[in-house]
Amino acid sequence: MYGLRIQHEEGASSQGKAIVLPGSKTVPLKSVGVDVTIKGFVANVQSTLTYENQKEAAVETVFVFPIDDQSAVYQFEADIDGRHIVAECQDKEQARETYKDALKTGHTAMLLSESDTSGDVFECKLGNLPPHGAATLTFSYVTELTTDSEGIVTFTLPTVLNPRYTPPGFEMSPPSSDAIHYTDIQYQMRFVTKVEGQHLIKAIVPKMDMLKVELAEDKKSANVTLDDATKFKFDHDLSLTLEYEDVFQPTVILEKGQNSKEGFLKSDVVMMDFLPDLRSVPELTEAEFVFVIDCSGSMGGDRIAKAKETVLLLLKSLPVGCFFNVVAFGSSFKWWFTSSMKYDETSLEEALVLQKGLDANLGGTEILQPLESLYAQPLHTAKFRQVFLLTDGDVSNTNQVITLARRNAANTRIFTFGIGEGASTSLVRNVAKVTNGLATFVTDKEKLQNKVMTVLNHAMQQPVTNLNLEWNLPPSCTAINIPQQAPVVFKGQKVITYALINGVEHLTEDTQCSVVLKGDIGKENSIYYTLNFDLLSVVESADSFPVHRLAAKTQIKDFETAGDDSEKGEITLLSMSANVVSRYTAFVGVDKDKKELVDGGRLVQRRDLDSYWDIPGGTMLSYGARQGLCDVVYGSSSPFLRHSSLYSRYHIHTLNSIEHDGTSDVMTLIDLQKFDGSWVLDQDLAGALHQSEDFLKSILPDNLDTSVWATALGVACLQKKFASEKTLWELIEKKALAWLSSQNLAGKTVSELVILARDVLSSPP
Repeated sequence: MYGLRIQHEEGASSQGKAIVLPGSKTVPLKSVGVDVTIKGFVANVQSTLTYENQKEAAVETVFVFPIDDQSAVYQFEADIDGRHIVAECQDKEQARETYKDALKTGHTAMLLSESDTSGDVFECKLGNLPPHGAATLTFSYVTELTTDSEGIVTFTLPTVLNPRYTPPGFEMSPPSSDAIHYTDIQYQMRFVTKVEGQHLIKAIVPKMDMLKVELAEDKKSANVTLDDATKFKFDHDLSLTLEYEDVFQPTVILEKGQNSKEGFLKSDVVMMDFLPDLRSVPELTEAEFVFVIDCSGSMGGDRIAKAKETVLLLLKSLPVGCFFNVVAFGSSFKWWFTSSMKYDETSLEEALVLQKGLDANLGGTEILQPLESLYAQPLHTAKFRQVFLLTDGDVSNTNQVITLARRNAANTRIFTFGIGEGASTSLVRNVAKVTNGLATFVTDKEKLQNKVMTVLNHAMQQPVTNLNLEWNLPPSCTAINIPQQAPVVFKGQKVITYALINGVEHLTEDTQCSVVLKGDIGKENSIYYTLNFDLLSVVESADSFPVHRLAAKTQIKDFETAGDDSEKGEITLLSMSANVVSRYTAFVGVDKDKKELVDGGRLVQRRDLDSYWDIPGGTMLSYGARQGLCDVVYGSSSPFLRHSSLYSRYHIHTLNSIEHDGTSDVMTLIDLQKFDGSWVLDQDLAGALHQSEDFLKSILPDNLDTSVWATALGVACLQKKFASEKTLWELIEKKALAWLSSQNLAGKTVSELVILARDVLSSPP
């Protein structure tokens, strides 16, 4: 989670260089505390960092950490030698100058800012921490929780920050080779979560770590703590899932503003989450599918094995008559076909040969070039392109990738998958957002295949366009949607949206309201969903204004993804009004009350931190020092870091990765299905069904073709033996049933034939 870098000055002889202290283990950071409060689908996170400078000279610490791209950082405070400092949200350049000036004049100062190149990386600086001085820094943010199609709600505390691959020609400040980096940091860790309000709690389940869960008898609240924080390894994100009663019931919260505040925090804001009924939305009849697969070195081991299996599933699940192509990328990229191929028996067989050769052997992670090549190719008759982007990487040119995707969103929708801990939420979320796709994150402990197949089902849905929210409010009230354009909707996915509500203070008896979601599907179909509620019955208030902060962040991100700096002024004003950090603002605080200046007012030497490496365990490595320090901590044969050149991608192989024991039975059965959904009755299929070929042929129903019987057996086996893995084979089954319905079934229905096949598979061979 935390990368710590320390600058130190020991007199004028340094000549502007950071002093390297070999073997030193005295580090200012002593403890990290994380307090989380979860209410419904919103989490408030407060992180506390305690520093003690045991040196004889002042130091500057730089603390780099990941936060989800959609999170709203709204507070930054410090306690320094008994004095309390509250940082101000300022224009970023002004904040940086304020910080520099404070250091020059000998004042202790702090700066919290978002990375210039990515919205999911933050940098916390504490400058001029006096000799033997102590400081406690606290920053707070609020974030939306994700809900999957099964109703499972997930909270994730990011703890892994991957290095950002810098493609050739992309300008970045060079890394400092003489900055001091510590790999042996020892500090205390505390994690406490409170869950309360809104929904009854069915269960709270940790994804990986040992968490102690205390659920109240009334199921309205719970406390969660890290069972043994000293054993927590910073090589994976800390995550837990929540199961609520009635999770898909719509929720409306009206958070009141305060008259004592100015601007955004003075207004009333409503937050709504609901599940629109999209069962009537038809499927795409024609489409082009392109699978963009990360084959960089960091995808080695289990990740590439899961990616290969996922590509097999995708290829087998495509609808007959579509067009498809695959591009594998790393530092370079390679298309499987010169242009997208029509999905038939020949193209599928050729693709399956290439699928078996997928490997993590293409170097670094360069996403921009394969996407440029993709967009340069003309669309086929489908006139609409669906792209699946699978990557574990992070790039320095995130904004360029997002801009390129946005320019081509009219005819190309991208579904993104962030694989493993530390995948860039800024890249994965915003590429999907600007193309009306869907972003999905998959940890190393989760099944990539299941999540990808769920999304493929969404991709089969025709796009809903011209979405808008219309309000029916009492005469005294008006609403402004945030964002102005309603979010994209998919079957089984909750929609979360916000609005500024004016005039609530004038309400008397007429408090009934409704909001209507409208959208077009093609030229002839549309959706229409209405949510009714009583405005005054949903009022809540909180000192931290979580709904206001999230609404402001949503609007800021909407402005930021416009693709240029045209909204910079609007973003800066909204950011400062709501006290939420943005690309153009930062928090800065100066200890002006301290009577004695640090080091006689001399500037503590520093190095800009624009490029860095982060290794599990809170390690920050400079390019020049990373191998030697990694050898000290992990040993020279460490699996944690592999590199080939100065700007190469890193490779992290977690010790807790999922083990693969070969192709599973269900994947063997899926692999045998033909492109049109049918199976062939041969020895391979019989082996997958654990029956003899002669036995299956001997009970072939009269007047039934062997391929029809084989397909019925294949469907029956999926339903009977692999019911728990339906997410994997749902589209496989759908294609098979469609093929069966077009065949001569010798007087039987499809259902009757499948039931007969199930009975056969229940019998001993």
